[in-house]
Amino acid sequence: MESRKKKISEMVGDFAGDYISLGDDIQAMQQYLYAAVSAWNIACLNKKDRPRLIKSYMKNYRKMNPGQNRIFFKGVEDDFKLLIKQKIKLYPDVAVQIVDARIEELDGKTHIKVVSLNV
Repeated sequence: MESRKKKISEMVGDFAGDYISLGDDIQAMQQYLYAAVSAWNIACLNKKDRPRLIKSYMKNYRKMNPGQNRIFFKGVEDDFKLLIKQKIKLYPDVAVQIVDARIEELDGKTHIKVVSLNV
């Protein structure tokens, strides 16, 4: 299967590259990557557990961003759910948890580096 030949970092780029590139700089892109990794990890877990895990993610996100309004949080949650759907659509057979991910700039290009764990 094609997904087995790809590195997890490539898969992350496939399912969330456009989202990550919303960041204006490496630090902002790193924050988008963290969200994408959380979405990836939730997508790899049991379908029945996802709503609870999304709710928990959003609760923590609200705590970390207290100055934002309800409309902002709704947009974040919608994007997060979309990332989960995209991961499942592109890589339904890959159930690997990502334990760390970084954006690195090499030779003027940005690269995603991940550390993953088979579960």
